[in-house]
Amino acid sequence: MREIGINVNSDIIYGVDPFIDCIKQTGFNTVFTYGNEPDFIAHIADKCVSLGLKYEALHAPWTNINDLWTEGEKGDTVIKMLMESVSLAASHGITKVIIHLSSKENCPHITDAGLLNFDKLVNFAAGKNITIAVENQRKLGNIATILEIYPKGSNVGFCWDNGHEACFAHGREYLPLFGDRCVYTHIHDNNRIYNVDEHLLPYDGQIDFRRVADLLHASGYKGSLTLETDTPREGSDKYASLSLEQFVSKAFAAINRLRILSE
Repeated sequence: MREIGINVNSDIIYGVDPFIDCIKQTGFNTVFTYGNEPDFIAHIADKCVSLGLKYEALHAPWTNINDLWTEGEKGDTVIKMLMESVSLAASHGITKVIIHLSSKENCPHITDAGLLNFDKLVNFAAGKNITIAVENQRKLGNIATILEIYPKGSNVGFCWDNGHEACFAHGREYLPLFGDRCVYTHIHDNNRIYNVDEHLLPYDGQIDFRRVADLLHASGYKGSLTLETDTPREGSDKYASLSLEQFVSKAFAAINRLRILSE
């Protein structure tokens, strides 16, 4: 069976260490985190080594990510931020860095400057044996362009976010297009309302996970299935009534159900 994972947020109300201990005990295999916080990343890396968990991916920041497509200082600043993610990942044995190529509806068009910026990132990551995984947001064209320029076998792949697809893509399905390029997944649920990205646990919203399983199976993707859920944190009450053990058990049952369906 394929591995299953979950996101680890620095502000989870249960505490990071108890959360990681619990997910290991419950049966999760992998984790990913967000952002360029060196001390937090180092701590998670050490914790994973001690427990035998795989720290599989680092989700790069997306602050001002639309500036990726501009030349000059703004573009340079974004690339520096993304390169920092690559360096941090490489320093801790993390093999994938997840990035956004755009944000919101009115993002820039694809530009020569942006493609040059992205090429700098790809070459930098290749030198550190890091795969850059581009995640679907609202726009198709930038992903299609990047995955055409950098073919299968390069260090550029696709991160399929099924929740984003359900609330951003107007019915478009990405795995039939890019399934052979998929190197990572973000799995979560929502109520299929446009621009309402709820990050619920699977089966708590309106996404058809039988269809998700069929798409995964048909794509040939054999990598991990990784939850990207709104873990109980300050300011989020989605699962605040659950204890640590209740939340982790519920999360494991949901992703394991999808794992079984998608085999």
